[in-house]
Amino acid sequence: MATRTEYMEKRLKLLGKSNFLKFTLYLILISYFYNLAVFYYSISGNNELRLYDFVGVVVLYQFYQNRVVLLWFINEKKYLYYLWIFIKWCMFMMIFTFFISYLNGRLTWILRTTLFMYHFLIFYFSFVFFLILMRRSKILKQMVYLHIILVIIASVVVLLQHFGAVPYLWSDLDRKAYGGFLSGILGPNKIVLGMVMYISLVTFIGVFLQRELRINKLMLLAGILFAMIALGLSGSRTSYVGLLVFLVYFFFRSTGKFIYMSVILGAGFLIVSMYNSEIFTMIENVINGRVFSKISDPSLLAQGNVDQLYEDLGSGRKNLSLLYVDYLLTNIYVVPLGSGFNNFILVGNSAHNMYLTLINEVGLLGLFFYVRWLTSYFSIEFTKFKQLGIVLKGLVLATMVTLLFGEQLYVYRPVFAILGIFLFATAVLLSPRYYKKT
Repeated sequence: MATRTEYMEKRLKLLGKSNFLKFTLYLILISYFYNLAVFYYSISGNNELRLYDFVGVVVLYQFYQNRVVLLWFINEKKYLYYLWIFIKWCMFMMIFTFFISYLNGRLTWILRTTLFMYHFLIFYFSFVFFLILMRRSKILKQMVYLHIILVIIASVVVLLQHFGAVPYLWSDLDRKAYGGFLSGILGPNKIVLGMVMYISLVTFIGVFLQRELRINKLMLLAGILFAMIALGLSGSRTSYVGLLVFLVYFFFRSTGKFIYMSVILGAGFLIVSMYNSEIFTMIENVINGRVFSKISDPSLLAQGNVDQLYEDLGSGRKNLSLLYVDYLLTNIYVVPLGSGFNNFILVGNSAHNMYLTLINEVGLLGLFFYVRWLTSYFSIEFTKFKQLGIVLKGLVLATMVTLLFGEQLYVYRPVFAILGIFLFATAVLLSPRYYKKT
């Protein structure tokens, strides 16, 4: 007689062969890279629904249909279970958000919060499905190739915008709010283009170095080069920090592979520069305009004056963080449990610091659940696919550092599907550990 584990594994294997589910996940991954509105409605001005809002209905339905085996699967993996606990805590804390929204006459905030939780569930359930389907090496290869194609398309759109061949694609409201920065189809906020390309770049490096995966090296190299170019053009200082932290970690954990990748990428960029050197001039201009020209005194770099550099480059984040700290100290009752998921009505703005934001919204308890999820990746053993393990842990560590400057791994509107792409990237790096024969 089969054990419960054997029965569940059999169910998972059958689910992993579902063509309908595979097609749904293709659409979900595409939707993460295409954030232009596909439907407009008006509740509090110009509101938009994107592709993943519609495909997400199918994802939720599939999860409901297979909830027994999927909940078993979630309980078996700490990184899934801990994130699920955090989401359920956020769902409970929505009660407080709804109550405070009602008292302050902000009824549209209730709808906004519900939509954000809907996105959270879409990203999470898709993550679970990606992990199940990509236990087959054939599916993982297909997903990685699609990921590469999407990165190249998104990067080419940005390049064409810089060359004047493609216009600004977002609304006038977005143009005013975000300075009209050229960011293609990913989002008007610089952080979206920057973080998507940083996450994709790191993922491709991991797959490139793990030769057992047998994914076309030229395709991967193309994805890496295009991701680096788009990252440079993004102007996202937070993403630059993320890449820098990852490279430092990667250098110390795998020095030989770091040098190997540096030589290959150096050769690749040399070829690109011979074809069109103007690309690198544009990148240089963006980085100078977004980083070096903002530094009040160049000697600060040599002095290592982090506080003043943060003041110069933080775009007011330091003041926002201090505002949040002052608010939390004044309203200390908020700190243990928070004031509600997506609730910053009483403060007036998000903290642009994930950790402070979570203390305000879901309290120290919620922050503990969230950090426990991220740090759970560090305890995962990679006995066979060691390069994937190094890259995964470097990606998580570097991203945790970037969360000091924003809420990238969350579901606020300005960051669109960054969380979804991060979860997909970790699924790619994790899945070979669970390969099943096709």
